[in-house]
Amino acid sequence: MHRYTRNSMIVVSVANGILLFGYGLSLPFFTIYLITQRHLTPAVAGLIIALAGLSRCVSSAISGELADAFGRKNVMMWGLFSQILAMFALGLCIELQAQAAWVLVTYFLTTFLGAFFRPAANAWVTDNTTGRNRVEAFGIIRIGLNIGWALGPAVGGFLVRYSYSMAFFLTAILYGITILYVSRLVHDRKRVLAAVKRKPSFVSTLLSLKDMRLAKICLYVVMITAVNSQLVVGLSVHCKQYLHMPEYYIGWFFTINGAVVVFLQYWATKLMAKMRLSTAMLIGCTLYAIGFGSVGFFGSFWLIGLGVFLAGVGELIVSPGEQTLVSNIASRETRGRYLGMLMVFYNFGSAAGFFMAGVLSDALAPVGLALPWLVVGAIAILAGLGFFCMRSSLTDKEDGKQNAPIPIKKDTITLN
Repeated sequence: MHRYTRNSMIVVSVANGILLFGYGLSLPFFTIYLITQRHLTPAVAGLIIALAGLSRCVSSAISGELADAFGRKNVMMWGLFSQILAMFALGLCIELQAQAAWVLVTYFLTTFLGAFFRPAANAWVTDNTTGRNRVEAFGIIRIGLNIGWALGPAVGGFLVRYSYSMAFFLTAILYGITILYVSRLVHDRKRVLAAVKRKPSFVSTLLSLKDMRLAKICLYVVMITAVNSQLVVGLSVHCKQYLHMPEYYIGWFFTINGAVVVFLQYWATKLMAKMRLSTAMLIGCTLYAIGFGSVGFFGSFWLIGLGVFLAGVGELIVSPGEQTLVSNIASRETRGRYLGMLMVFYNFGSAAGFFMAGVLSDALAPVGLALPWLVVGAIAILAGLGFFCMRSSLTDKEDGKQNAPIPIKKDTITLN
């Protein structure tokens, strides 16, 4: 990767890291706030979090479409500014102990607006890379995201012991710092802006799924994201309820997962650059299957930790791979739209995975502890085979093959 391109990716990686650090300071503890301070039941609090998460599906699609119509940087800036206002309003409602309805309205706004940045940022990454170095670029972005995620909740856990509102105010401040950072260092390419001249069409956003390759990728993303979500809910329930492990053991599993991405992502993307994306996705999904599929057979911290490690390696292959695949099949005019749709199904897969974890734990774990995890492993294998079978519908360049000839053809997507 050219030095300028790598430096540009580091800039966006740092911005994502700051945002996720700010997110981790406050929002992961909102469920606890609802239960302990607003005295909601865990079931009601969980439903609120799930519904708010689904709202991100809508905003992801909107963000991608607007990024194509008005420019990547503009949407990033608008999204950040509006989220600062919503986050500050949420902190104020908590500080003033406003009615629960106001707290929930501002929380939903914060969650909805929080999904605007990444689709536009991913489209910007695509504009500034080629198919050859795109996997490495998205890998660099993930390093920043995971560093922010590793640090944010750790610091936030101390903050909320003293003040929930202060955590949200600090999050708003960090988002403000990100706006200043992005406005100074991130610039849209004039060539791309000149090429994209159309009005936003949200009907066309939905119709983009008529591209069967995009539809298939989104389906497989839902499947593998649901598998990845088992780390948050399924593994926690399994280890606590059935293996009676202490909470700090579960915390260490999260640490293992985050450390894998931070320390191995760069080398994994270097290796991925030497193979076809369809092959890499099959390998990544298989590692997910082995890692999570083996959890139900073990009862020790170290063996389950090994499973989490293998699943983490699968994650650092699959996540940049799916973003690169979508970027490669999109035309210049539809990159934001396609990447927005990817985030729609990513968020939907996360919600589906949380729900699936509870269902599998209640229905299958009493029969056999291994059964839920065998189902999870089977889903991962099916997703991997789906990605691999797409090879026949991808050009060599789209599939990430090195030194692939550039096909001379016109875009076949009709824009409304």
